[in-house]
Amino acid sequence: MKSIQFGNTTIDYVLKESTQRKTLSISVGRDGVEVITPFNTPLTKIEDVLYKKGPWIVEQMNEFKEMYEAPRIKAFVSGEKLPYLGRQYRLKVTPSESFAPSLRFEKGQFYAEVPRGTLQEAYRETLKPLYIGWVKRKALAFAKQRTKPFEAKLQKSPKEILIKDQEQRWGSCTPEGKILLNWRLFLAPASIVDYVIAHELSHLIYMNHSKEYWDLVRMLLPDYENRKEWLRLKGASLDV
Repeated sequence: MKSIQFGNTTIDYVLKESTQRKTLSISVGRDGVEVITPFNTPLTKIEDVLYKKGPWIVEQMNEFKEMYEAPRIKAFVSGEKLPYLGRQYRLKVTPSESFAPSLRFEKGQFYAEVPRGTLQEAYRETLKPLYIGWVKRKALAFAKQRTKPFEAKLQKSPKEILIKDQEQRWGSCTPEGKILLNWRLFLAPASIVDYVIAHELSHLIYMNHSKEYWDLVRMLLPDYENRKEWLRLKGASLDV
């Protein structure tokens, strides 16, 4: 592990050399900063690039730190509330004679059935996958609906929208024009979902974070900075 001091922030990074690479790459993820360089690249050159990319690296590090602070863990027992689109919905769990657990949403409440004899300690492992599946299905339909006004303004449409279990992003736009959205995003209010959708759709025009890019996001959502800040401060709570 190596490190540089950038202002008040210590940037620790893992350095890997590759005979296959011709250029230096920097990635920031949940596990920290990774630098991959061509073989025998001088350390001074590596650090020069890190200093130049310092503001971006620190921003990404802060986002991941806040995003992955431990959320309140749900036990998926009766009486708990499960989130969706910024609201909390009570869960009722009932033992049944069925061999398979089930989860449904009716009249503002989640109803779950678990095989009789299932210990409460196992409810989370049993019901969480069903809940995530429900969120993903609802999220896909919701996202497709929310993209339409933005598509009309941009005169651009994504090739596909996918709801994924992304570890390191709230959303992303692939070079092929696919929009990937983190299922956890849909635990936030709809206005926050709109921000991430607008953010990713704008990448269909600018695959960067230039001034022109942010001007485009502002055109779609004049108050996007408030929504971005909400996600930065409260994103850690978007999990179960």
